[in-house]
Amino acid sequence: MRFEGTLNSWYGERGHGLVMPEQGGEALFVHVSAFPMDGQAPQEGERVSFEVVSRSDGSKQAVRLQRLSPYKVPPQLRAARTSSRPRPIGRRRRITPLMWMVMGVMVLGLSATLWSPSGSAMAKQRTAAVNR
Repeated sequence: MRFEGTLNSWYGERGHGLVMPEQGGEALFVHVSAFPMDGQAPQEGERVSFEVVSRSDGSKQAVRLQRLSPYKVPPQLRAARTSSRPRPIGRRRRITPLMWMVMGVMVLGLSATLWSPSGSAMAKQRTAAVNR
């Protein structure tokens, strides 16, 4: 049997919340897996239709939820837009001054190894040995 109710509270980081049935009674536990996989996150105040099952500890749980109407945030609860551009999804990494110093030391070490006087002397000795 299906019931209708409202998502009373939702804890997104935990993945569960409470549904208050319209017929009255106590709030029912609901897990994120009970929602349809439509890509929309559950929102407090959303009207839903659900079935009720008993859990192993004797409490009741809402399962097989369906959204009854699209959730619309009241204008007074909407966050004010701070900018016209949306936030970037990933954070771009910046090169810190320490990273620049490490790269500079590496370049200097590599150049000193390749163009050192001892390196040139060894190259001259090899060239002289080959020419004999």
